[in-house]
Amino acid sequence: MRRMKVQMTAAILLAATLLGGCGEAPYDLTENEKNVIVNYSAHVVTKSNSYQKEGLTYVLPDEEEETEAAATSAEQNTEQQQQQTDAQTQQPAAETPPPVTAQAQATFSEVFDGGTGELQFDYVGARLDNSYLQQDYFAMYPDTGNLYVILGVDVTNTTDMPVELDNLSKKPEFSAVVNGAVKAPAEMTLLDSDFGTFQGMLMAGETREMVLIFQVPDTVVSLDSVELYVQLDENIQIILGNE
Repeated sequence: MRRMKVQMTAAILLAATLLGGCGEAPYDLTENEKNVIVNYSAHVVTKSNSYQKEGLTYVLPDEEEETEAAATSAEQNTEQQQQQTDAQTQQPAAETPPPVTAQAQATFSEVFDGGTGELQFDYVGARLDNSYLQQDYFAMYPDTGNLYVILGVDVTNTTDMPVELDNLSKKPEFSAVVNGAVKAPAEMTLLDSDFGTFQGMLMAGETREMVLIFQVPDTVVSLDSVELYVQLDENIQIILGNE
């Protein structure tokens, strides 16, 4: 304790000498000189204080500003990370597309001929192809990385009178499910062989070969199964087969 008093007395005398002089005008200290005196005095006190384990660490003004800036930046980063986490938490998870379901099943004839029996619709199968050729004057090609699924339907007028078939006015929306997993909408074309947009007369006994065309990824290498759906007033699964 006595040692502490001696050191504090020395510090005070040093300050008094520098500030007061010996009867002369007070000496004007620079800011740095004032800081030296303050820091030395504080160091003397804290060094002899047995209750202070760490002593005194002087922080330069520039270092203090850098420390405050670093703390502010860290706080801002933490707030941004928290906001991103909150946004991700609030964002709903992507939903798996629901499976295709139909409210009813029907034949081509029931949907497109009203079941009159005047027209006969025969499903002639489906195939994978990298193009569709209509005779020798028109060709269609799928997008890069895709293949066509070409589904064939033969329509026959079974009467001895002309019969009109007007699918276009019904505005059907066809889709196919290939191999139970790959769903594809029908291509909209103006081909006179496009079943979805056909509008015309079939003469007595006439058979028209028509198609529905779908695009699927070229990773589909075989047609193990094909399901056909049409959306009109309701979603209907077309029963594929000969009628």
